[in-house]
Amino acid sequence: MKIQSVRFGELDIDETKTITFAQGPLGFESMTRWVIIENGLLGWLQSVDNSELAFVVTNPFEFYGDYQFDINDMELKGLQAESSSDLTVLSIVAVPSQVENMTINLLAPIVINHKTNVAKQVILNNNRYSVRHYLYSDLLKCTKAREEQIA
Repeated sequence: MKIQSVRFGELDIDETKTITFAQGPLGFESMTRWVIIENGLLGWLQSVDNSELAFVVTNPFEFYGDYQFDINDMELKGLQAESSSDLTVLSIVAVPSQVENMTINLLAPIVINHKTNVAKQVILNNNRYSVRHYLYSDLLKCTKAREEQIA
């Protein structure tokens, strides 16, 4: 299937890779079909239906090994997941003009059942995480560690 993206032009996407939200991400609830465009540590969550709508995303566990939260049975059922091992977690990254001020939303992760491609943005009920956790220095550390592994 071909989709349009303002950032990437026309993309040829495997239709089986389309992620479906029952209710789209916060603020974009009517946008329910998305694809992930992988690009190293940071990727894109691109709307299938709106070429102008894409979020920078990342796997928060790449940066924060102690990041954790619980998914209750009702959320697992809504994601059509048998267990948490069926799930992939992404966090939205905000990249302002001063890249050093980039932040990651650890309070409202996007949880995807990688077996069925059903997704949901989960709002955590704890004060341990922030919507705007500074990411830049952690991104530099992680990138450096990856480069050292390759060398």
